[in-house]
Amino acid sequence: MKPIVAIVGRPNVGKSTLFNRIVGKKRAVVESFSGLTRDRLYGEAAWGDKNFLIVDTGGFQPAYDIDEAHPDRFSGTSRIGTPGFQKEIVQNIIKQALIAVKESDVIIMLMDAETGLMPSDVELINTLRKYSKKIFYVVNKIDGPKKEKSLYDFYPLGVTLFPVSALNGYGFDEFMDSIMKVLPESTEEPDEYPKIAILGRPNVGKSTLVNSLLGKERMIVSPVPGTTRDAVNSMCRYQKKKYLIIDTAGIRKKGKMAKTFEKYSFIKTLRNIESCDVALILIDSVDGVVEMDQKIANLVCDAGKGVIILLNKWDITDKSPGFFEKLKGELKHKLWFMHYAPVLTISALSRQRITKLFPLVDEIITERSKKISTHELNIFLRESLLMQPPPLYKNKKVKLYYITQVGVNPPRFVLFTSRREGIKPEYIRFLEKQLRERFSFKGTPVRFHIRQKTKQEQR
Repeated sequence: MKPIVAIVGRPNVGKSTLFNRIVGKKRAVVESFSGLTRDRLYGEAAWGDKNFLIVDTGGFQPAYDIDEAHPDRFSGTSRIGTPGFQKEIVQNIIKQALIAVKESDVIIMLMDAETGLMPSDVELINTLRKYSKKIFYVVNKIDGPKKEKSLYDFYPLGVTLFPVSALNGYGFDEFMDSIMKVLPESTEEPDEYPKIAILGRPNVGKSTLVNSLLGKERMIVSPVPGTTRDAVNSMCRYQKKKYLIIDTAGIRKKGKMAKTFEKYSFIKTLRNIESCDVALILIDSVDGVVEMDQKIANLVCDAGKGVIILLNKWDITDKSPGFFEKLKGELKHKLWFMHYAPVLTISALSRQRITKLFPLVDEIITERSKKISTHELNIFLRESLLMQPPPLYKNKKVKLYYITQVGVNPPRFVLFTSRREGIKPEYIRFLEKQLRERFSFKGTPVRFHIRQKTKQEQR
């Protein structure tokens, strides 16, 4: 499990700009007016030899009373009017910020040198101190030593201050080095049992599937979407082998999430994806593949996890060949990036074909940990090059020297080339197709890293 760092602060102090700098790419939208980031935004980041999750929250505004111990229990009592914001939006922004604080290992309290210390900064700091977390007090928009005199305004806080410019990077390296000194190491749970995460949008049948797998009413099953608010782990046995089943809360579209509890379980869903060996993505075969199914599949793919796609409610769906062909076409078109995933038609309610899951899970776990010798890989590479060499780049030949496997879970390979920029995604997809035809890697993504040999190495 990766440690979590949360960025909090009032609106427009530069949280999204700092988030983008830490992640190393532009993911948060940055504008010059407040209130743009209303939800939590997550990104994977690394500094030195440490990997962690970074959370960008919406701007904290001391406008309404919140039960900090239970952010979902909002009292709704207005203290300070907030022009330009609907009451419900402000409520959700504060809730999301507090939930990010509760889930995090380290907190970055970001303030603005241009406006100086504000009463809302002090109020938020007093709130943060109740959580007994490691807090870094950062004053943003200090772009050089001369601007550090702005720190005087923040001295009454009596804390260590870090002057930075999220925009141009001033003070950023020293600040990040300080965080790394206290950031916990990533922890991995022992792989005593295969871990299976059951994913899908609300009301697709996740809890029903858990109950069928366990053979008892372990989960609450309701036709009302969102019954499962948090992940619940259960031990399952099949043919004398044990599996850990993780039933996660449903993931909704943002508009609907703003009004429901599922939103507050989203970070737990991400963590469950990260900790599982194989994810089962349930899709309602009656509705077909919808946008949220694609988003969930993307999360699993990005995490590099094994996957099985389950077309649920097969007992009540159209059994005509034309319908099945149409559904296969949808999967191929909308989940094209997950072409390696086996597809199984099931009924969680009637338990149709659910016992076929466990042999598939075992097979995928084996495939994820498979190692191919460098000798075999280079025979594969030579034959692939004979079939289709890389296209010319700037009218020059692109050479591929050799390939080697550098990791498992998921399998990872390094390709050594004369021109890294000449190896396009289309050619990587060709190599992946050839690799799978020879070595399978069923149900797991594979990763290719391109490394350019130096001129000296090419001699």
